Amino acid sequence: MSDGLPEKRKLWDRLRDNYRISILDDENLEEVGSYNLSLLSFYIFISVMALLLSTLVISFIVFTPVKRLIPGYGDITDNKKFIELSKKVDALEEDVSAYDTYTAGLKNMLTGGIYNVSVEKIDSIADLKNINPQIINQDDLLETKRAKELNFLKFATPVIGKISARFQPSVRHYGVDILAAKDSPIKSIMDGIVIDADQSITTGNTVYIQHTKNVVSVYKHNSVLLVKAGDIIKTGQAIAIIGNSGEMSTGPHLHFEMWYDGKYVNPENYITFN
Repeated sequence: MSDGLPEKRKLWDRLRDNYRISILDDENLEEVGSYNLSLLSFYIFISVMALLLSTLVISFIVFTPVKRLIPGYGDITDNKKFIELSKKVDALEEDVSAYDTYTAGLKNMLTGGIYNVSVEKIDSIADLKNINPQIINQDDLLETKRAKELNFLKFATPVIGKISARFQPSVRHYGVDILAAKDSPIKSIMDGIVIDADQSITTGNTVYIQHTKNVVSVYKHNSVLLVKAGDIIKTGQAIAIIGNSGEMSTGPHLHFEMWYDGKYVNPENYITFN
């Protein structure tokens, strides 16, 4: 004792003090059980329980798929599934690039940049990557020769119906308009490959198909497309459903065009539509 005040005890001594915890029956206050413990043992117990709980939580995260839900955990590039998907995406990008190049060449051909693209035999989609377009001179193409070569080819009828507008290149109408029954299937005129199948504001749902002998067929204003770019098509195969899509359409019909060596031709010279 000093100046009437108790001397402060050391922390270690206070931690080692024993305390008694009694459990009493609420009705008769009879002691049911009692436990002796110190603050030190209590703190040790709490620390051990916290350590065990932390170990369980960490193990659950590390050894289960739950870790993938934690932002920033690990490096996603080490994930096997991610690597596999990355390879597939790279392969698809190469195919899309090849198709884009080929489609761009065709569109240039149809709008004035003449290309001579031959697909005499298409064994697989990969053959498109080996196509090497070369510029040709349109003035060297003689109509008699063109007609003679096309006469040796056999074309299927894309759709049977009534012609509502004929071939008139003088007014930039490079094909024929054919009226047919609602939901009539539109068919490919020859074997070939779809080089473009997409929607346009002016021509609606349109399909471009490259055939042998550098023949290209075009099908516009469809309601539904049944093919996509890169599809291998057989003669007479349904590629679309007749419709009225696009700003340039005034009613359900098929606008059909044929191009040969980069120049439009009159489809009625080679195909019967009724």
